[in-house]
Amino acid sequence: MSTVVRVEFGSHLYGTNTPTSDHDYKSVYVPGASDILLQRVQGSLGEKIKSFEGVKNAPEDTDDETYSLQRYLDLLSEGQTVAVDMLFVSSPLISSALWDEIRANKDLLLTKRSAAFVGYCRKQASKYGIKGSRVAAAKEAMDFFTSQCDRLGTTAKLHEIADLFPSISGEYTKTMELETTKGNHEHFFECCNRKVSFGNTIKAARDIFSRIYDNYGTRAKLAQTNEGIDWKALSHAVRVANEALELLETANVTFPLPNAAHILEIKLGHLSYDDVANEIEGLLIDVEKASEISSLREVADRDFIDSLVYRVYRDVVLEAHNGK
Repeated sequence: MSTVVRVEFGSHLYGTNTPTSDHDYKSVYVPGASDILLQRVQGSLGEKIKSFEGVKNAPEDTDDETYSLQRYLDLLSEGQTVAVDMLFVSSPLISSALWDEIRANKDLLLTKRSAAFVGYCRKQASKYGIKGSRVAAAKEAMDFFTSQCDRLGTTAKLHEIADLFPSISGEYTKTMELETTKGNHEHFFECCNRKVSFGNTIKAARDIFSRIYDNYGTRAKLAQTNEGIDWKALSHAVRVANEALELLETANVTFPLPNAAHILEIKLGHLSYDDVANEIEGLLIDVEKASEISSLREVADRDFIDSLVYRVYRDVVLEAHNGK
């Protein structure tokens, strides 16, 4: 087993480390001949070393993960964040001629699919209630229909209070007229992409938007008041989206991050939730637009990847055989 590259990863790479940040390392390795021949190559190997068990991460802790050459190139072709970031580390702790070859051919490996790692950003946004404005809209609709139900009773219909809808109209709340069957039109109240017919009862609308509000979860609700937010996760979302944007526009990712100070402010919870939520929503839109016009490849060059892995693994096996 030989090391192709080893880099320091995480906050120390991004420039967002704090005095309590632990150390993360990522590596790529070429497996030994016996593992190759016996098909026992492990795609990844990991080791965590903690200075004190049961205690939150400390500066002395380390997190070390190693990928086989084939696994790493597969991750890179999929546009996975970890593989893309490793490719742009300017000063690896360990490097090799093989790593130089991989970097020299990055135009064959980087693709528009690299924007897929914004999937991480979207996942964090959903998990931690990044659509705080949607939560607020759902709550407003729920409260509105609850009060109207108390006032008019459970059998009253939406059309009876249609003149009040403008008072709660907003980014995610509106009324509309749609053709339901040929030649027939119907009015609807919509909030958070859920439509309710004016012919439906106020009670039904109250129940619908109560369920929508409840489904956002505790974290999303707390986000409205800046409580219970995982700021580290949101800082990663902003970081990843910015990296994707730079990659799509320039075929490069810069480390330390040019906006490291801003990312650290988010990580430490020094900014308002609404500002961060709006920033992430805007970044996701920008990334989608950049992906449409990016000059990056549609897919990685699979022939290059396969022939590189074949050549390297073949040479390892032949060297071991000739050395007997």
